[in-house]
Amino acid sequence: MLFNMIHGIKRQFEEITGKEARSIIEIKEGITNENYLINDAYVLRIPQKDHDPLINYKLENEVYTKIEPLHFSEKIVYFDPKTGVKLSKFVHKTRFYVKTPTNEQIRDVSKALKKLHNQNFKVSKKYNAIDKLEYYKKYVDSAELLDEKYENLVVAQYKKILANEKLCLCHNDLVHHNLLFKFSGGLILIDWEYAAMNSPLFDLASFISENNLSDEQKDFFIKDYYGYRYTKIKQKRVNSFIAFLDILFYYRALHYYKKRRLKIYFDIAIEKLNHIKNTMIESGSYYKF
Repeated sequence: MLFNMIHGIKRQFEEITGKEARSIIEIKEGITNENYLINDAYVLRIPQKDHDPLINYKLENEVYTKIEPLHFSEKIVYFDPKTGVKLSKFVHKTRFYVKTPTNEQIRDVSKALKKLHNQNFKVSKKYNAIDKLEYYKKYVDSAELLDEKYENLVVAQYKKILANEKLCLCHNDLVHHNLLFKFSGGLILIDWEYAAMNSPLFDLASFISENNLSDEQKDFFIKDYYGYRYTKIKQKRVNSFIAFLDILFYYRALHYYKKRRLKIYFDIAIEKLNHIKNTMIESGSYYKF
């Protein structure tokens, strides 16, 4: 089985590049795709058979074309918009943060997002988080549903804010293994499969929620991103998006856990549930769990 898989990867790489695959190493980071480091120079991404059907690979290919001039993502060698198979150059001299990002790394994220959000990029699709939420919820048990009153309030607030937001191209998936910090300073953003037109608030909330920033780190990040434009109202809007993302990613993690039965998805669901409980306690809301 393993031999056949490696042989298939070797054949696929050689058909794409015309080069010999001398070494193939599985990359463990990332949980939605299979990734392989080839010849210490290329990364071959192969979507799993039960990948999220809401991912639009044609859109992802469009996004990579748009952001290429910015030079802050992986360099694409080959992309199949039908299957999502992607070959990119391996980014050397980078690292993930250890446990939690430093202030310097938080500034790198802030700078990269400002650069992205300030471009006049337009792509063909919007990120419809409400549709995603409803899709993921269909696959969870009734006992796993959140408090309906609280969820409805959070979703309504999210919709209200989003309706008045100017949309731009956003990454929408700022988990730690998509953030490569260069030894020389700066950030490489990889894996743009969820990218689409969205409110910048979504990226801010994604980075905060997905990386478990402390209150101090969160304040530092938001103030650094907005600079002189920072206001308490902007911070409240980010907090509203964080509350919504915790709900969205709670249901997404449960959905994937039921499909794949991998403990990491269960752990993510528990983490998001704890975020939700803490938010409800801080806001004085009743929680039924």
